[in-house]
Amino acid sequence: MQKNLFKGIHIYNYCHIYSGVRMSYIRRFLVFIVLLSYLSCTPKKKDPLEDIFLFLFLNNLLNSQVAPCSTPGLPDDPLFSQQWHLKNTGSTSGSISGEDANITFASNAGCKGNGVSVVTVDDGMDTSHEDLSPNYDRTLDINFGGSFFNSIDCSTNGTAGCHGTSVSGIMAARDTNGIGLSGIAPRAKIGARNILANSTDANSGTAMSSFSNGVFVSNNSWGAPDNTGRFAPSGNIWKSGIDSAFRLGRNNLGTIFFWAAGNGGNFLTSANTGGIVSAGSAPRDNSNQDGQANYRSAFAVAAIGNDGKKASYSEEGANLLVTAHSQGTSGVAISTTDISGAGGYNVNGGGTNFSSNNYTNTFNGTSAAAPLAAGVGALILDRNRNLTARDVRVLLARHSRKNDPSDPDWTTNGAGLNFNHKYGFGAVDASLAIPAAQSWTNIGPEIVTGNLAGSTTNSTITNNTPAGAVNTRVVSGSGIGKIEFVEVNMTVNTGAADDSADLFIELTSPSGTKARLLVPRICTLNNALSFCNDITNWTFGATIFMDEPANGTWSLRVADVCNKATSVGSNPLVCTSNTLYGYSRSDANFTYTRAATINNTNHTLSSWSINIRGRAN
Repeated sequence: MQKNLFKGIHIYNYCHIYSGVRMSYIRRFLVFIVLLSYLSCTPKKKDPLEDIFLFLFLNNLLNSQVAPCSTPGLPDDPLFSQQWHLKNTGSTSGSISGEDANITFASNAGCKGNGVSVVTVDDGMDTSHEDLSPNYDRTLDINFGGSFFNSIDCSTNGTAGCHGTSVSGIMAARDTNGIGLSGIAPRAKIGARNILANSTDANSGTAMSSFSNGVFVSNNSWGAPDNTGRFAPSGNIWKSGIDSAFRLGRNNLGTIFFWAAGNGGNFLTSANTGGIVSAGSAPRDNSNQDGQANYRSAFAVAAIGNDGKKASYSEEGANLLVTAHSQGTSGVAISTTDISGAGGYNVNGGGTNFSSNNYTNTFNGTSAAAPLAAGVGALILDRNRNLTARDVRVLLARHSRKNDPSDPDWTTNGAGLNFNHKYGFGAVDASLAIPAAQSWTNIGPEIVTGNLAGSTTNSTITNNTPAGAVNTRVVSGSGIGKIEFVEVNMTVNTGAADDSADLFIELTSPSGTKARLLVPRICTLNNALSFCNDITNWTFGATIFMDEPANGTWSLRVADVCNKATSVGSNPLVCTSNTLYGYSRSDANFTYTRAATINNTNHTLSSWSINIRGRAN
């Protein structure tokens, strides 16, 4: 009996070494063989320990979470050489060799997303595409209706691009099939949920939570309107849906939600505003103002180019988790799948684009960065199925790469982790994340402090006073030795004759780490210049404090850092770096001229509270 049993163990290890067979099937087959061998043995006397040993072995065989067998090696698809975001040789304009998602280790280990299911929540997907159909799983779909290019399978006629088709290819285009290109997780199963066809709050909640047991990773390259400078709240049903799936999806391990940080990070100058910004440059959007990318159950992803530096459009924020590659300042975009035939982004199949209309090399934005990070998430779960969604967040924070290392915004938090408001904890790197996943020990149960009211003793925010109003909250007895996410809810009244454009908000942890929650900005409404709306019951999210202890004194500084100088015919909002009290950078210098009359009034901090999420150790 023992001889037969160890023969089964030998076959099991053989599958770890050699590839091509799905482990879920080989496990069942091996269990059958072992049981058959056992039953065929009929000794007159049997050691009862054999039954126990057999049970333990078979249980381990059926439930082992070691990665499935898969064909090792980098993809050999015809267009793979154009996918610099997967393997950057330095051949594209402005690129740095090795500035990519670093998939070599994963590919050589045969870690390609086998057995992992991902969904593209977007405008649909060309489900019959030659490079997507092999991985397509219709059971993951939700069809919210809509017309033409918002249909679940995306029409192949016309000229509009099917955004979700390109997003899907970055994640899970099939590799090594002699056509096209490869996704970063080319053996993952993929489905589509066309929320952009009818993005009500109820539908958004459904897109997050329905059939979540079968969804390992959800990519969301959609969200708040860009380039407004305004706060964009998320709906309560959406919050409930994403929270439920984050906790209970994937059989209580949690669905992982990657979210595009936003494309409103371009700085406005005199040249691109017709003189409205008369000096320097000013930002519009911050990812902390996006009610979805800023939310606790979403992993916000920023964008960098092939040189590893911030893409101009990518939004900054204390909420960012990681960054991933997309089109940057060099103008070199991402190669991925496009609608089959004449539709989509590659209409003519000529010029600098691919000759095949089924693919495009022009996809960009944080819309392209998010699925690249999501694909790394799929590879992580390929390697270790036992990880919770919370585990993956902490793992990525600890095991991403410090890109653009000379950027002055890099700081080391109280737990020794590097963070940058442009990049989060750095660029996703499969060769760092996957070995970490294999040896990962799951983190402990979540502890939540609940909303702890902060002091408003210093409630008046005096105009043009960089020191601002500083208020504190002492946290004690929380039981949180390692923070995972911090939420700060607040209401700031600006008064009828003023707006929130000149406010700077900063939260400092007991460890001394500073999170910039809001910076001065310019706002538009319906494509016209406007006041920036008040901060009313808004919750800012922050990952920057990852792994720090929660107990101690937290400080919130809200400051009016700009001077509104009234003059004839104009009313400039003047911000200079020396008025930003520690936020010193050249792109903070700007003069914004508006025709409206605006008084220099004080603001009032009406209320604020802090909610800390983490674990004991």
